[in-house]
Amino acid sequence: MDKLIQDIINFDHECAASVEDAKHQRALSSTNMNARKKEVYDQFVNEYQKTLDEKKKELKASIEATKKENDEHYMQQLSSLSSYFEAHKDEWIAKMVAACKE
Repeated sequence: MDKLIQDIINFDHECAASVEDAKHQRALSSTNMNARKKEVYDQFVNEYQKTLDEKKKELKASIEATKKENDEHYMQQLSSLSSYFEAHKDEWIAKMVAACKE
């Protein structure tokens, strides 16, 4: 009978050790899974940031090209308007003076 009780106690200790081992393995798996989850998330964030930086660079270049084009167009229009004014200013002044004299 004592042997039977001793065998049951030994079996209980083995089962308890197995449960503790399983808990330990579960904790390790959870830790590994959390680490892998963080790694995947960080990789995603890095790729997203890289893509975002590339798009920002492309947009900045596009904006600069459009700004340069607009500045050139503005300068051409300003030059054209200035030339037109210089060509007709004496005529316009004479018309204004004539209109004031009437």
